[in-house]
Amino acid sequence: MVGLVVVTHGGAADCLLDAVAGILGPLPAAVPISISMDETFDETLERVGQACDQVDAGAGVVILVDLQGSSPYQACMAMLDGSRAVEVVCGVNLAMLLKLATIDRREPNPPELAQVLRDVGKRSIRLGSELTGRVPFEEITK
Repeated sequence: MVGLVVVTHGGAADCLLDAVAGILGPLPAAVPISISMDETFDETLERVGQACDQVDAGAGVVILVDLQGSSPYQACMAMLDGSRAVEVVCGVNLAMLLKLATIDRREPNPPELAQVLRDVGKRSIRLGSELTGRVPFEEITK
């Protein structure tokens, strides 16, 4: 099974995995890493590496990180050093994690699984007016 590491600033990683557990049950082979603002880059790098080792049972790892360009992102990208099968997805939301809870993670490799998650994440970001067909307020006031 492809392992999962969720890396976010603050406590969001823990909260996201707790939400999935509350809705569909716990995600197997998934570890949250919540980065505090006073954590050094080297500490973050060490924690991400350890988490990857913890969840990688031989099929590789997908790392979901909250913000492209951030220090946690840089630590996650360092895992793409060729030492293991891993893919990083920048941007994480609950829809992506719920999808992970409903698909078989034994078949796809990390890059294939990452593409599925990216697509689910993109599709889940919508404007309310798109869903209701209602005209946005600023168009009414023109």
